[in-house]
Amino acid sequence: MVFEDESSEETSSLPYMHSTSSTDGLNQVPFSVEDQDHQGLELETMSPCEKHGKASERLVAFEGTDTGRRFLACAEPEGQNCGFVEWVDHQWPPTMQNALLKLWAMVEDSRSARVNDNLESSFTIHHLTEEKNKLEANYDKLVQDVHELMSFQEERVVDFRHLQSAITYQHECRSELVADMKAQMAKRDAESEKLKQNYEVLLNLTRAQATVIQNLKLKHITDKQLLSEVKMNLELKNAELTKSEEKLTQDKLELKFQVSDLLKGKEKHGEEMVQLEL
Repeated sequence: MVFEDESSEETSSLPYMHSTSSTDGLNQVPFSVEDQDHQGLELETMSPCEKHGKASERLVAFEGTDTGRRFLACAEPEGQNCGFVEWVDHQWPPTMQNALLKLWAMVEDSRSARVNDNLESSFTIHHLTEEKNKLEANYDKLVQDVHELMSFQEERVVDFRHLQSAITYQHECRSELVADMKAQMAKRDAESEKLKQNYEVLLNLTRAQATVIQNLKLKHITDKQLLSEVKMNLELKNAELTKSEEKLTQDKLELKFQVSDLLKGKEKHGEEMVQLEL
């Protein structure tokens, strides 16, 4: 019976052939692949099916370490196949068998990975389906809410004329407020300008006062220095006068001593004159 394997899209586009094992205990017919160079019934050699005595079918194995080996098998369909197998090619060398085992292991891993991916995709699709159902329920609820809102708005009709007049009144009030605010801002600007001028005048006065104070300080310092110099000169002159006064006092004492000596000499001379007269 011919069927397509799940991995045919990745490994090969050729169909596989599979036969069940015989009920007589013969060999199990391996999986096979169609090959143009080895197909059809074997009519040239005498290798008929042992049970049916008919010509064998040419096949190429496609499983395990026998992959690629040609063999002859019972040509009867499934259910009547006796499981007759006769190998045309010898077994592959051990290195080839190991390589084939690794390749088949890679195929199985790829198939398992694809199965896992399919499972994950199934879970994802299931999750997305649930999300879709939730969104649809939310959408229905939203539509219902919108209908209720529209019904509520239809029940409460707004008087647009009154609303327009109210809006116009608000605009007028706003215009008046804006005009008042502009007038107040202009007044504040004028006051600010006046304050600015006064500030500049005060600033100039303060600068002038600072200049005068600085000049007075400089003059005071200069006068103080001059007074200090005059004081020093006076102290020097006072010291000189003190020295002169001391010298005069000393000279006066000397003069007194001299006068006293002269008076004594005069008295002595007078006494001598008196004695001479006597």
